[in-house]
Amino acid sequence: MSVTQLADFKADIVTQHYINGVWTDGGTADGIAILNPFNNGEICTVHPASDAQVNEAVETAHAAFKDPSWSGLVGRERGTMLHKLAEIMRRDLEIFATLETMDTGIPIRETRMEVATSALHMEYFAGFAGKIEGAYQDLGERFNYTRPEPYGVIGQIVPWNTPLKLMARGFAAAVACGNTMVVKPSIVAPLSNLRFAKAIEEAGFPPGTVNIITGPGRTVGKAIVEHPKVRKIIFTGGTQGGQEILTQAIPTVTPAVLELGGKGPIIVCENIDWDEALDGVLTQAFARKAEVCFAGTRLYIPDSMHDKFVADLAALADKIPMGDPLSGSTQLGPLMTANSLEGIVGKVNEAEKQGATIYYGGAKATGPGLEQGNYLPPTILTDVTPNMDVVRDELFGPVLCVMKYSNLDDAIAQANDSEYGLASYVWSNDIRQSNDIAYRLESGNVFLNAYGYQSEIPFGGYKMSGIGREHGAEAMHEYTQTKSITVGRGRFKSRFDI
Repeated sequence: MSVTQLADFKADIVTQHYINGVWTDGGTADGIAILNPFNNGEICTVHPASDAQVNEAVETAHAAFKDPSWSGLVGRERGTMLHKLAEIMRRDLEIFATLETMDTGIPIRETRMEVATSALHMEYFAGFAGKIEGAYQDLGERFNYTRPEPYGVIGQIVPWNTPLKLMARGFAAAVACGNTMVVKPSIVAPLSNLRFAKAIEEAGFPPGTVNIITGPGRTVGKAIVEHPKVRKIIFTGGTQGGQEILTQAIPTVTPAVLELGGKGPIIVCENIDWDEALDGVLTQAFARKAEVCFAGTRLYIPDSMHDKFVADLAALADKIPMGDPLSGSTQLGPLMTANSLEGIVGKVNEAEKQGATIYYGGAKATGPGLEQGNYLPPTILTDVTPNMDVVRDELFGPVLCVMKYSNLDDAIAQANDSEYGLASYVWSNDIRQSNDIAYRLESGNVFLNAYGYQSEIPFGGYKMSGIGREHGAEAMHEYTQTKSITVGRGRFKSRFDI
């Protein structure tokens, strides 16, 4: 499908929920308008799931988990279904990419990559589905073996930024392990996740094994978390949302995998490839509008390099094309909502009042085709201090705070002086220095002269940035629980002398 054929695109918009293999309208009377960040126009209306529909989705998933049509499958058969999903996603790449671009404002050149990455997640974990292994111990008169078993119903709460990929990674691992799913897309960006249900249907998943319903997090999401038959939660989102989920999960003692906020530091050292480091920082700070938790938003640069590096960085930032995200030439799209744009600009202005310098950007972008959208150009702040809100808070937008350092130990200490610890970045051509910095950073992920994660790389945070790990072999441990079985080899004798 061509991205210009928007009349054809309308046929691929799904607004119904998918429960027990049946498409159904939302159970609430008041619909929620899904807006296009490019012009804030309405794409469609979605009616959230009712409490009864949430319960039906969970009960259906619970029954499907116990049904032999699912529980009787061996791992490689689940892997075959995941491979089929990958095939369908690649076939329908333009559909999924267009939906995601219209829904989130992410440029089509990036959503195409995100759909392809989502298919890779399916394939990667499909390969693990037949390799879930336990352990054996010889204990003399007894032996013990362990059996990794799925939890049962997994409730997955998906965010609005890159929703297809962030759904795919946890979904693929959980399904590979034999769990059934209740997926709740964000109510402001549900379209690619709702359309994914058609792929589930085509791939041959038994009815009830995957249910996709949407609605606000504080109603539909809360009902999923608190349901007694939901055995584990996957949540990607803000730290406050993660705290709320942990609180809601207390009565049922439901564990969770949480990937939460970030305020990623970037440490640039003196011995660098100048142009490479510029390209790296530009990408780490501004890619995907920095509406990602692993964005690099705090730059620590040696005193002697500060002025030229910032000037060169701003010159590159000025060249990033903004515009219609459905255009292949657009590289920076609009922020998700007008409220987020207003809030970020307000915090930038407050920082300026506190003594920061708005070196570049900082205000709503103007120009042909940008007036109606939520556009914020790449923004660079200098003369910031560690106690400013723009340095400490996750703004979730393309705002980079630049700080000088004269001592590398001080830069590392400042980088660690944050409640977050998701992703950190280092630019150095000294292998010993870069690895030493990586060891000392309080961060779940450190990228040395690199950017971006993929299926093979375990991903998760320290401190307030989350619990657990997505991706890689470690993710398989998140979606199985270990049963220990001990067997006596000989006839058992009582310990009582009777």
